[in-house]
Order: sequence, then C-alpha cells, then structure tokens
Amino acid sequence: MIDAFSDEQTEFARLAAKAFASSSGGAAAPGDAEVAAARATFAEIGLPLLAVPEEFGGAGMTETDVVLIIEEAGYADVPVPIAETVGVVAPMVARYGTAEQRTRWLPALAAGDSLGTTMCPSGGLGTRRGADLVLVEHEGRVCVAEAGGSAAGGVARAGGEVSAMGAGSALGEPGASVPELRTRGAWVTAALLGGVARRLLELSAEQARTREQFGAPIGSFQAVKHMLADMAAAVESARPTAWSAARALAAGDPGSGLAAAVAKAVASRAGALANDHALQIHGGMGFTREHPLHRWLLYGHELQSRWGSAAMHQAALGRFAAGDASLVETFIP
Repeated sequence: MIDAFSDEQTEFARLAAKAFASSSGGAAAPGDAEVAAARATFAEIGLPLLAVPEEFGGAGMTETDVVLIIEEAGYADVPVPIAETVGVVAPMVARYGTAEQRTRWLPALAAGDSLGTTMCPSGGLGTRRGADLVLVEHEGRVCVAEAGGSAAGGVARAGGEVSAMGAGSALGEPGASVPELRTRGAWVTAALLGGVARRLLELSAEQARTREQFGAPIGSFQAVKHMLADMAAAVESARPTAWSAARALAAGDPGSGLAAAVAKAVASRAGALANDHALQIHGGMGFTREHPLHRWLLYGHELQSRWGSAAMHQAALGRFAAGDASLVETFIP
C-alpha cells in the first residue's frame, strides 16, 4: 500500500481512521446521539468536503484520494454514510446535477451540514443513518430526493429513519448518470467490504492468540492457521481491486464499470469467507449483539449483496466477456 499511494493520501487515511475510531463507539445499533456525534466530528475535521469541487467549498479530491478513507470507514463500522457521501453522492451531484441542485446540496455537503446516501435497487438504503439526501434510480433516471420527504411514487423504508422518500428531482444526462451510479455504488461497497474483512481478520487473529484450548492458544493449531491464512489472502487480494476501480474512475476511464464489477465480485467473496472463518475462530460467538464481532458480521453480510452480489457480478462479467451485453446494464436486475 505504501507504494500504491502517496504520503499525503496515506496520512489522510490515517487521520480519518483516528476520527472513525473515536466516533464509532461500541454499540451494535448506534442511537441518535451517536449518529449526531459522528456527524459533528466528521464535519469538524472536514471529511464530507473531500470530494466536493473547490468552487463549492470542497477540497476537490479524486476517487484515488478517498478510497483508503472509504476502506477505513468499513473497518470502523462508521454509523453514518460518510463513504457514500464522498464516493457517490458528492461526485454525482457535482457532475450531473442541475445548477439548482449543485447550489443547494454541494455547499451543505462541504460544510458537513448534510450527508448523502444511495437507494440500492436490490438492497434499499442500507443501515447507515443520518443522511439528508438520497440518490435513487427511478424510471431510468438518477434522482436526488430529501431523506424523510414524501411524494407520490416514493419508496418507503419500514422501521428506518427515512419513512418515505419521493422520487425527487432528476439529475441530468440520464444515459450516463445511471451507469455511473451503479459503478460508484459497486466500487464504494467493495472498498467498505475490504475494510470490514480486514477488521474481521484482525479480530480473529487476536482471538487465535488469546483463546486457549488443550493448554495452548488455538492459533497454534493447523486448522486455525489455515483459516487465518485464507482470510489474509482473500483480504489482500480484494483491496487492490477497489484501488484499481478508484483509479479508473478518477481518470474517467471507460473501463471503470469493468473495474468496479471485478472489485465487487472479489470483495464479496472475501467478505463471505471472512465472515465464515471469523465466526468459526470465535467458537460461534458473534451471533448476538453482546459480542463486538456481531457488528462486523452484520455489516459484512449487508455489504456482500449491496450493489450486486459476487454471483451477480461474475455473471455480468461472463456475459460481457462473451460480448452478449453491456456490462453496466447487467449490474442490477
């Protein structure tokens, strides 16, 4: 990773990781106070402004600049959608939004007064809380809607803070914005999964060092060593695919959809393996919220299918390789 990123990029990621660690707390289901505190902390250090263009008060950073920060958000299980804000919402509104949409939302994002998330066609809004605007694919367009607003034809989320959401107002250039939403959604989710899987690996390694059976740490047993080795190989194979997708998006590469599909397929497989092995190494602990492992098992499970499962992306890649379909059209059923 040292060779893949500049000193400035790794330092930004380190500072973000420190902020994430202080704000994520220990609750499996953070309440309103935790969400408000996380939003305030991130606004104070300027995280939401990273991907907002400079003319709207942001830092104008690229996907390559923020991919490590997104990964750290997964590692810490951050309760608010900071990853979606900097990786999807801010860039999409900046690139495709109308003048009114950009003027309304980008300064608010830059100031930390607002956060954004996405409505995934196959996974809803997800479990991150505290969003003020939502990007949703609706009738072949990407629309921006206020979280908590209501309108005819809206999409409801039962039991969440967003009780009803209207279709909102459409972003421009529908032919380009829909594929990019899917590409960015897959890429951000892959990067988050890389962080979650890395956290599961570290928790499992610590458990293997400290838990004893038959008078010895379980990490000394060959079967446990194999599981840890498999997890490490999967994590370190998945992370660079998200970095590659970030570079493709930053460069405006037409192959960014391909890179995002590969990243999401690999990350979902790595996440599933990490979930399974972590639970085994912990002797089944983690099924209940009393154990810290529960948080990352739940989040990893959510992310594995969000913006396309491994099987879905692999099938899409196969059809694309055979020349049967456009890749981005096969991302979401």
